[in-house]
Amino acid sequence: MKTFITIIVAAFMLTNNYASATAPETTKRSNVAAINFTLDLYANAVSKGQVDGIEQLFSEQFHQRYSSKNRSYIFNKAQLVGFLKSHRNLQQNCETDYSIIEESKGVAIAKVEMKYKTFCRVDYVTISLSGNGYQISQIVSTFK
Repeated sequence: MKTFITIIVAAFMLTNNYASATAPETTKRSNVAAINFTLDLYANAVSKGQVDGIEQLFSEQFHQRYSSKNRSYIFNKAQLVGFLKSHRNLQQNCETDYSIIEESKGVAIAKVEMKYKTFCRVDYVTISLSGNGYQISQIVSTFK
């Protein structure tokens, strides 16, 4: 009987350890899926003009920085949303791709590339988990 109880306790411990070991991986996969969804919305808004619900995509503290050869520009949420809405359904002549560079505990940094014929625009996007889900809090844009 003592052996039987030992086996049951060992089985319970293994099952419990397995369940707790797989929980973070499941959470990480769902975080990555939510981040990818946010990046899809952003890429489609910028490159295809699909702007429905775009206000919820950016946090209230959002800002975007553009760097050119001689100047740097900073835009806030209202300015970017207004710009994107004014270009509703405007299809850019570029190929767009993105990748998550780093993801950890509700914050992610991603790279969004828009490749045109003569240049490439690269946006480094910071995405943070807030009360409203994942939102973009910062974009730094560069050109190659």
